[in-house]
Amino acid sequence: MMLRKAECLVNLGRLQEARQTVIHLESSLNAKPTLVSSSHQILQRNLHHLKVKIREKENLPETFPKALTRAFEDMALGEENKQISGASLSVSLHTDPLKGRHLVAAKDILPGELLVKEDAFVSVLNPGETPPLHYGLENKWDTRVTNGDLYCHRCLKHTLATVPCGGCSYARYCSQECMQKAWECYHSTECPLGGLLLTLGVFCHVALRITLLARFEDVDRVVRMLCEETGNKDICLPEKKNPVKTLHCTNRGESENSIIGETPIPGCNVHGKYESNYNAVFSLLPHTEKHSPEHKFICAISVSALCKQLRAASLQARTMHLKSSKLEAVTPGLCADLTIWGVAILRHMLQLQCNAQAITSIRHTGKTET
Repeated sequence: MMLRKAECLVNLGRLQEARQTVIHLESSLNAKPTLVSSSHQILQRNLHHLKVKIREKENLPETFPKALTRAFEDMALGEENKQISGASLSVSLHTDPLKGRHLVAAKDILPGELLVKEDAFVSVLNPGETPPLHYGLENKWDTRVTNGDLYCHRCLKHTLATVPCGGCSYARYCSQECMQKAWECYHSTECPLGGLLLTLGVFCHVALRITLLARFEDVDRVVRMLCEETGNKDICLPEKKNPVKTLHCTNRGESENSIIGETPIPGCNVHGKYESNYNAVFSLLPHTEKHSPEHKFICAISVSALCKQLRAASLQARTMHLKSSKLEAVTPGLCADLTIWGVAILRHMLQLQCNAQAITSIRHTGKTET
């Protein structure tokens, strides 16, 4: 059984675990040589072949996704901007009543120069589009490989040995640690909504996840911003409220507002420093007046369906007599007033049309068709 386990680990690419299993098996054989001579020789021969296979796999060059990830991790900023964390001194932060917050070159930029290095506030694995199967006995089971089978649903790491979620049939992770972190941050709420989220689309999924992550920051401040948003009659034209502001970053890392005494650029703290947090995401312009009425209607209906399902899931949890601590871990601060959080989800859906960034990988399917 241990030999079979080691073979499976090798085929899954988990070479370190396979090597540890082989070492443990050899120790057991040396401590208790209970096998007959012929069986012992066969086992030793299989062990030798397995160790050779492990060495061969360890000497193989890195796969493209891993090599690319490592290359980006090794890249570093030259001299970091003290007013824009994770940005180079070659850029400065500006804001405009129509365009919103954006970066502008502060000096000549060299070819290949790294300008910004920042983790995404939130990310969602796009399941992609899979054409329906043709009816027939040979297509009874869908065995096609999709993005959801190849990448971790939290850190987006390329992996072949995924750890599935115990509560749904979609979410998969690269490790138990990633699965636990995802559960604590957002998946405990998303888990019963998997089918609905896939139907509503990736933008609705991202908007919900942004809102779920907001609960772990200053909730009172977030709710206050949302209440101001819902009580504002000019909610559809928030762009008109902001005067043009500019944050200049000098070579010494100093900063000053273009107009003394003005409030900082949206998304920055009181000292004018940009912070990668929910406030920075919330302050992105939704450009509501630029969206078609049909699109805004579809977004509103999607958010309404999502909030209705969230309320139903919350009521179901209460009827199951869950402990209060566990209930708070599932949906802390979200189901208290879904009207407020629904506004946040809708705002983020509109923001994503002009602020979301997609990372696309091309995978060869082996087919001859182009």
